[in-house]
Amino acid sequence: MLRSAVGARRIGMGLGMTNFKAIFLGGTASLAVASAASAADLPTKKAAPAAEYVKVCTTFGAGYFTIPGSDTCLKIGGVVRYEANVRSNAPIGVANQFGYNLAGQVYSRDAFFTRGRAYLNVDARSQTDYGDLRAYFSFRDTNDSLPPGPFGGGKIAFTPPSPIGSKISAGYFQGLTPAQAILDQGYFHWAGLQGGIAHSFFDFYTHGYELQSAAMGVSDQILPMFGYTAKFGGGFSASVSAEDPRARQIGDSTADVGANNNIPKNATTAAYLTYGAIGMPEWVGNLRYDGGWGSAQISGALHEVNSSPLFDTVPGTLPVGFKPSTVWGYAVNGGVKVKLDALAPGDGATLQVSYDQGAMDYVNALNYWSGTSNVYSKDQSVGVPVNDAFVLPNGSIALSKAFGVFAGLQHYWAPSVRSSLFGSYLQISNPDAAQNLSAGADNARVWDVGVNAIWSPVKALDIGAEAVYTNLRLSGLNTLKGTLPNGASLTPYIPSNSNDLRARLRVQMTF
Repeated sequence: MLRSAVGARRIGMGLGMTNFKAIFLGGTASLAVASAASAADLPTKKAAPAAEYVKVCTTFGAGYFTIPGSDTCLKIGGVVRYEANVRSNAPIGVANQFGYNLAGQVYSRDAFFTRGRAYLNVDARSQTDYGDLRAYFSFRDTNDSLPPGPFGGGKIAFTPPSPIGSKISAGYFQGLTPAQAILDQGYFHWAGLQGGIAHSFFDFYTHGYELQSAAMGVSDQILPMFGYTAKFGGGFSASVSAEDPRARQIGDSTADVGANNNIPKNATTAAYLTYGAIGMPEWVGNLRYDGGWGSAQISGALHEVNSSPLFDTVPGTLPVGFKPSTVWGYAVNGGVKVKLDALAPGDGATLQVSYDQGAMDYVNALNYWSGTSNVYSKDQSVGVPVNDAFVLPNGSIALSKAFGVFAGLQHYWAPSVRSSLFGSYLQISNPDAAQNLSAGADNARVWDVGVNAIWSPVKALDIGAEAVYTNLRLSGLNTLKGTLPNGASLTPYIPSNSNDLRARLRVQMTF
């Protein structure tokens, strides 16, 4: 009986499981039919579109992708960099007359400092019936190691670039935060038109061989501009532009007008020129050729030189408020770059010659943290005479003159190892009455030579080192006349022959 009962339960359980499966499947089917019938009576929703995947854009080269929902191709990249710098002749043990902090104290300059820098670049392009439409911008963030304390360091701080350009700020030294975040470039280009913050159409070689951007005889200026380029075929083109003049002006600070610095001192001694109101833009043009062997360019610029009204007067000479008449400075440049791929892929050589009257930034680009503004020698910071012009005792404006040459060679020893050898020369001539003013207005001859080596162990990573030697010779009065912040007179001896040596280590990743 027991076996029969157990066997009967097993049989019953098997029948029950079979019936359960049948009921479950049948019920599921019934629910599906019912749901379909109910759905027919409800409002319908449009089915979700398939996901839009980013597509590679090959129209403008490698690295671009198409922005979903548009025909614009976008490329995002940048640079991350570390640098260590040494200037062995920095005046580290004595008070330096060219360096004051916000506390009004003199201090020594650091012989060693480090820097971190990053760029973020965005390039957007699309095709139109009138040519490619492009928008490009680059943000740069820099942080130097030099501390913002009231003493020590030795960093000269610069005002950040603005819509009217960047200037060396003579009144801002140690005591300011070293961090700088700026819009490095930002412009559009379409049908030959270009506008925004971009390289001047005057520029040719722009410090591409160097790690330190110290060479002279070079215009490397990014500024607000608007211009047009016409292409004639065969590699020939011509460009004209109206550019921001503030970015090219090198004169005395407007803060010094009240100190009578823009007043001729006597019948034989001129004054530093302080720029007045802008009358018109900088006019720039070039003719260029780009071909299989390399490129060549000649360019010119017209530069307005004016003066603020004179704050005071020399007794018996110029009246108070006298405004000197505006004069026109100019600059010309010729450069050629030759590809030397027959030696090794990527090799090249560049030669450039420039000349200016009253437009010093075109031959020694100081307003974009390049060129050479001073040398460290004999425990002093000796300034390179760089003023555009001076106010003569008769009230007229006299222009400075400068002639510059740059030459450089780049060679790839192996696909991952390259180096550059470069040098520059700058000759500066100032009016005689200006040379009576200070050593900062003397005639000068400056030359430098530099060499670097860069190793790329993997793609997009550079590890490089560079050394640059600079010599500055002044001719004229070698005494700097000025005052300390506390009003005490300052007449130190400025050496007529100064030598500077600097070195830089850089580790950089590009993406």
